[in-house]
Amino acid sequence: MHRSTPRPDGPGGSVALVALVALVALAYEAGCKKAASSSTPERSASATTRSATAPSTSRPTRAGAIVAVDVPNDRRVLVVDGEHERPIVYLHGMCGESRPDLEAWASGARAHGTVLALDGDAACANGAGRTWSTDIAALDARIDAAIDAVASEDGRALDPSAVVVVGESMGASRAVGLASRFPAKYTRLVLIGGPETPTRAALGGTKAVALLAGENEPQEKMRRGAANLEKAGVDARFWELAGAAHGEYGNDGARTMADALAFVTR
Repeated sequence: MHRSTPRPDGPGGSVALVALVALVALAYEAGCKKAASSSTPERSASATTRSATAPSTSRPTRAGAIVAVDVPNDRRVLVVDGEHERPIVYLHGMCGESRPDLEAWASGARAHGTVLALDGDAACANGAGRTWSTDIAALDARIDAAIDAVASEDGRALDPSAVVVVGESMGASRAVGLASRFPAKYTRLVLIGGPETPTRAALGGTKAVALLAGENEPQEKMRRGAANLEKAGVDARFWELAGAAHGEYGNDGARTMADALAFVTR
C-alpha cells in the first residue's frame, strides 16, 4: 500500500520540520560542550591560587651561556653560570673586553664556580674597550654589588667570602691590589700575564695563587712571583698557556684555566 510523504507546506510537514530542527540544535550543543571540555582541562581552585601567588624558585637555565645581568648604579656584569656557588670574579686587561676572554676559557671554570666579569670603571681614550682606575676600595664595592645582583637575579646565594679573583694584565694588578688592601677577603687569585712580579709583602696573606703567562710572551715575572710566594708559605704555581701571546689564552685555554682554578679552590 502506498503511503504519501507529508509535504513541507502541509500540517504533517511542519511538525517534521520542527522536530528535525530541534534534533540538529541538540546535536550541535552536545558537540560544543564536548569540544570545550577536551580543549580546556579543569583546574582546581587551589592550583589556580598557587600559580597566581607562589613565586618561582627555579633558577634560569644558562647551560654555560654568557649572559648580561643588570647591576644597580653600575655597568652590566657578564655571567657564566657555574655548578657551585663560589663567585669567580674576572677583571680584564687594559682597554679590553670581557666577552672574548670568557669565550676562550669560561667553559673550563663552570665546575669551580659562577663567573662574573666586570667592565673597567674608566673609558679608554680611543673609545675602544674599558680600563681600570686605581680606586681599589671602589672596585671592592663594585664586586660586592655585582655578586648581590647576580644572586638576586638567580634566586640563590653567592658567598662573597669565598670569591676567587681572576685578573689578566692590568686586571692582574687590580687583583693584587684587592688582596693587599683586603687580605682577609681576597685570598685566592689567578693572575695572568701581570705587569709586575707578585711579592710576599702584597700577597703574603693569600691562601693560593695561580700564575699564568702565554707561551709567546715574557714569563719571568709570573714565574718569579710563583717562586717568591712559595718561599713565603703560600700555595703558588705557574702555568703556561700553550700557543698564546699576551692577552690570549691559546687553543687549550679552557683546560689550563680549569686546572688553575682547581688549584686555588681545592
